[in-house]
Amino acid sequence: MIFKKYSYIIIPFTLVMLFLFVTYFGNQWYAETFGNPGVDYSYIFLSFNEKVPFLPWTIYPYIVAYPFWAMTFIYISIRSRENMYKIALMALVTFTVCGIWYFFWQSDVAAWRLTSGLFLNDNLLTPRTDLTFTESIVVWIYNAAGPRNALPSMHTLMSWLCIIALRLDKKIPVLPKIIIWVMSLAIIIATQTLKQHYVIDLIAGVILAEAAYWTLKNSKLVKTFAGWIDSLNRKLKLE
Repeated sequence: MIFKKYSYIIIPFTLVMLFLFVTYFGNQWYAETFGNPGVDYSYIFLSFNEKVPFLPWTIYPYIVAYPFWAMTFIYISIRSRENMYKIALMALVTFTVCGIWYFFWQSDVAAWRLTSGLFLNDNLLTPRTDLTFTESIVVWIYNAAGPRNALPSMHTLMSWLCIIALRLDKKIPVLPKIIIWVMSLAIIIATQTLKQHYVIDLIAGVILAEAAYWTLKNSKLVKTFAGWIDSLNRKLKLE
């Protein structure tokens, strides 16, 4: 009964996840397969980048980002169907922009990762042999994610969309609001302190999310998108 009550979330959630994986991992595969190393944008705000410390313990909020985003989306969707459509559409549009940008103007943070002190001889293939457990997780994330798809930062983008969701729903209880704010900011900060992104990647992620918010929050496209999803839900007997 509970599943049936909230089954309208399935299609928007699936679409968002599909766009996310195609945008991020699809472009990562393309870059690796066809040897597109991308551009190192460290020269933008270089002095700031050089002052950011490497804090391996910040990997912990970073590695729970995906389940956090998923749970936030589901929570917002349960509270407000209208806000679900808005956030889903913002996500689909911004993911598409990221995908196009990564495809044509790929970025690279390999050199930035080397400044973490986790590797020998300035080689990402030779991590230190005395890594702590936490540092080992960081290296694992480096290997899993690859140094591409940095600008704009999708971790920042998606976390900022969670914050935008709070702005759409003014009546969210205090505790969930605090959790979402703290986790979102922790993930965004971690993009810097884990040497995963330059500050320009963070800035671009926030700007992209804000642009989508101000463009789409009252747009007729939301109603069109909602109508399409509702029609599909009825055809698939999800409501």
